[in-house]
Amino acid sequence: MYRLYNKADSFQQFIEVTDRLIAVSKQTNNENLLYRAWANQATIRSLHGQREQALETVKEMSEFARKSDSKYGLYISTQTNAQIFSSLQMEYQAEELLLRCISYKEQYLPHQNSSPAYLALAKIYFNRKEKEKVLEMVEEALRQPELLPAQRDQALGYRCMAATLGEGNKEEFNRYYADLKKAIEETGATMKLSQRVEVCHADLNGDYERMLALAQEMKNPLDRLMLTSQAYNRLGRCQEAYNLLLEFKRYSDSINSADVRNIALNHSLALDAARAENEAKDLKLKNQQLVLEHISDELEQRRLEEEALTLSLANQTIELRNRDMELQNVAVRLKNDSLDCYNKDLQLSEWTSKMEAQKQTEHAQHVFMTMLAIIAALVISSLAFILYRRNRHSKEIETAYGKLEDAYNRLEETTTAKERIESELRIAREIQMGMVPHVFNAFPEELGVDLYASMTPAKEVGGDLYDFFLSDKKLYVCVGDVSGKGVPASMTMAVAVNLFRSVAKVGLTPVRIAQRINDTLSADNENCIFVTMFIAEIDLETGRMDFCNAGHNPPVIVDNKLAPGNPERACYIEMEPNAPVGLWPELEYIGERMDNVRGHTLLIYTDGLTEAENEAQELHGEDRLLELVSTDALVSAEATVNRILGDVASHVGEAEQSDDLTVLCIKIG
Repeated sequence: MYRLYNKADSFQQFIEVTDRLIAVSKQTNNENLLYRAWANQATIRSLHGQREQALETVKEMSEFARKSDSKYGLYISTQTNAQIFSSLQMEYQAEELLLRCISYKEQYLPHQNSSPAYLALAKIYFNRKEKEKVLEMVEEALRQPELLPAQRDQALGYRCMAATLGEGNKEEFNRYYADLKKAIEETGATMKLSQRVEVCHADLNGDYERMLALAQEMKNPLDRLMLTSQAYNRLGRCQEAYNLLLEFKRYSDSINSADVRNIALNHSLALDAARAENEAKDLKLKNQQLVLEHISDELEQRRLEEEALTLSLANQTIELRNRDMELQNVAVRLKNDSLDCYNKDLQLSEWTSKMEAQKQTEHAQHVFMTMLAIIAALVISSLAFILYRRNRHSKEIETAYGKLEDAYNRLEETTTAKERIESELRIAREIQMGMVPHVFNAFPEELGVDLYASMTPAKEVGGDLYDFFLSDKKLYVCVGDVSGKGVPASMTMAVAVNLFRSVAKVGLTPVRIAQRINDTLSADNENCIFVTMFIAEIDLETGRMDFCNAGHNPPVIVDNKLAPGNPERACYIEMEPNAPVGLWPELEYIGERMDNVRGHTLLIYTDGLTEAENEAQELHGEDRLLELVSTDALVSAEATVNRILGDVASHVGEAEQSDDLTVLCIKIG
């Protein structure tokens, strides 16, 4: 898909490829790749004048995202629709969509990179000549997480163009232009605005002939017509400028028809409805969560009420016991009163006194037994209720204990599995480190070769690799970096090392070695894992070095004959930007040659060196590496590697290692 994206004659093939990619992404539930393929297809259709088909593609994408309840899909659909609106010169509608897109991202996708939306807003505000808003959008884009080099360069390009607004500040533009050029040289990224910025540079600096030549090469018809008209006007060729301006208006009106505007607005309304439906679903889920929390609070309240009831029953039991004691005291007092009455009436009639005393005694016993029966019944009922509650709580405790025991068993199993995995990873690291050579002083002294290498994985196992061997006074060397980290990268690393050694021993050239490795790795490469490699063959008798670079960092070559500190002593080797191996089969690679590398030191490394970050997320950088080897005496290959690793460690400090780091140094006498 990306290989065909910028080829003007591959439109139909691009549509077929993205159709297949969309179908496969649906089957494998690859949400990220699905909506990127869909958005690219809509954008390409719009660029080729198929505005209605592009809007239909966006509609199909947004409908699928709505049915799948995909927040990422709705975000990408809205952003793509806004870009098509902008191409139709419906800039106010595009601005509204982009602002909604950013708001939606902040609510549901806080870690998503929104720089494309901010850059699209910068373009709209530039067309309206609103300089402050352009600069504001540029700053927002530069603050986005995981900003790509091309997006950073595009933001710096819009900052340059903002300096042309108003009366045009040449000094300000040239300052921004210098910053942009430096950024592009550091990253090597391609910027979409490069031609437009170069036209503005020529315009502000008075080079109108160059401005005209650059404007006529613009790919976008609208930009080409408008900027060419402005160049003619600067050159005083007013009639030609006027004719092109009329052609610009006719072309602009042709692509911005009322039918296409209505279709775009309808699709925008459909996207608004989809986002509203998605937000309603989230609100419903939040309400359900609140209901569950309310139910949980009610259950807790009931538990507290039951505990209060238990305490109340206990208090009632104590009160009943106290009343029983009071009744006994009353009975004793009544009995004493009866005895007093008996003694007082003893004089009247002994018989009457005895009868009365007997009646009083029987009555007291009857009352006592009745009260005792009532008290006993209440006590038994209370005890039965308490026993029922205790039995119920005991069962609940037993159930909770069983669950806790199961959780503990699962935790123990997980801990055992983790320890086993860590042990296997340690063994895998030892095996992986054993696959690369560790003996560096086995070369015959007459060949004058001093070689040393170091490889430090970021995790237990890594994806960096290096290898070398001597065959018939020819030294074969490779250094590579597998995409990704961890176990998948380490497996690919093992395959790549074995492939290099087996293919190179046949005596093939580096370019043929790269092609063989690429054809083998790209076969059935469903995970799209690729490897950047630098492969070299050095004839130790003649000093000639044949090499092939497959998307790897350019090595540093140092002229040992020049004194340390000489600015011409060290430089990066300029090479063909071949693709990494493993992307797709039958790639054509370009090999290169240096006639004599005797008296030089060659430093080959992976990007874990130059991209090592400290706690402030500052990179070690290519300039720092070049300055280090330019000023160092380079006494031996081992000392050079250790000096570089020490400098990286000093730069990183307490920060965690973010990528695998490999350095190989060859000093040829």
